[in-house]
Amino acid sequence: MIIDAHVHVGVSTAYNFSANADDLLRLADENGIDKLFVTDFTALVHDMREGNDTLGKAIRRHPDRLLGYVSIPTMNFDNGALEEIDRCVHEYGMRGIKIYSYPMIPLVRPSVFPVLERAASHRMPILAHSTGEECEVMASRVPEAFLMMAHSGNTALARGDWLRAVQAAERNPSLLLETASSAVNNGSLEYTISRIGAERVIFGTDMPLLEVSVQMARVSGAAISQAEKDLIFGGNMARMLACKA
Repeated sequence: MIIDAHVHVGVSTAYNFSANADDLLRLADENGIDKLFVTDFTALVHDMREGNDTLGKAIRRHPDRLLGYVSIPTMNFDNGALEEIDRCVHEYGMRGIKIYSYPMIPLVRPSVFPVLERAASHRMPILAHSTGEECEVMASRVPEAFLMMAHSGNTALARGDWLRAVQAAERNPSLLLETASSAVNNGSLEYTISRIGAERVIFGTDMPLLEVSVQMARVSGAAISQAEKDLIFGGNMARMLACKA
């Protein structure tokens, strides 16, 4: 089974995309992806509750294909975040949390730790659009959480420093690295696995922002074993989701 752990639905003029659930599922079918772990763009940058509700309704229409992140931008850590997590779990059966750095509001601040703790209590993986330094702080403070660093450092926010992301994961066994990236550094996936093991690498595409076939080829074409590819493509995420109480 292939599970894409990094997917967006909604409309973004900044990133020039528009995709509804049916659009995403067509992309998934074209590329042999079984399940999509989705965040709603509206929830990240405009209205947290409205976006999460929109995603929740899509999950109800496609319960066998879509998994939902409760999306919480930094501006809402102090504004009903814990209640929103519980609401989305109970109303829509959402299975993960996406935390996102809103401009000028840092991700790591005191109010993020209760969010991580609530995620851990629900046994929900957390996709963090973050830096290696921030992930080290979060993973060390709440090591029982399933924390996944989006893009493994290959973002402007994290200065493209995927080696720093690997170092953070080496020092924090609860930190996992997610593969979606617009940078394709030769040997980066092989190096990551040599340092932290395939069991701590999660497959994502960032669809519809990035080309899905390229993101899949980063894993399928890597010089690693088929067993390691299977773990990355879906085995690791399936294991985390099976832990949900």
